Amino acid sequence: MKKIIWFLLPILLILLFYSFSDNKNDKNYLLEIDKEIKNRHKYLAFNKDSPFNQFNVVYQSPNYYPIDKKYKVNAAVERIKERKIIFLSTSNGKSERYQKFAWLKFSLDGQLLRLLVLKPLEFGKDKTLFCGFADNTSGDGSYGGGRYLDVNIGKSNKTSLDFNLAYNPYCAYVNQYTCPLPPSENILPIAIEAGERAYKIE
Repeated sequence: MKKIIWFLLPILLILLFYSFSDNKNDKNYLLEIDKEIKNRHKYLAFNKDSPFNQFNVVYQSPNYYPIDKKYKVNAAVERIKERKIIFLSTSNGKSERYQKFAWLKFSLDGQLLRLLVLKPLEFGKDKTLFCGFADNTSGDGSYGGGRYLDVNIGKSNKTSLDFNLAYNPYCAYVNQYTCPLPPSENILPIAIEAGERAYKIE
């Protein structure tokens, strides 16, 4: 019996260590996402360039889904060689020009999915990229015009996507603002219950 105990003790200690480590990492992750969300609130409420201050609209804090680490995924970057120009419809019925830049391929809820990343041609710096998406929550929990993700694509063929940081375009807050709608390629066939929810002024 003693031999069995001495044999199992190191295994139990290892399991406890990794359990503690995972909990610590999860806590740090939650704090990191919470900090990003608070910084966005601060910008929208006080920055002179925020849509609320530009159009003198009373600010109310946006709402978010509960933070869920499963919505942070690793994605393979597939750069598009023939970068064709496409036109995206905007919230005011007009269109803007974008250039196809890359596909991001990832797995979520057991499904293989992909998002098209675009390079704006009408505005933005050379390194500015656009990744708008819609999903099964769009118009039913999240903003009907889709949401945006900030994407970093460097020299690596891999990147990460964190849907907990998905945010609404400015036209979700202020009708006078014009925003591009997601391309048809980025309508995901699942519900992304993460990130910013629909914005409602009561």
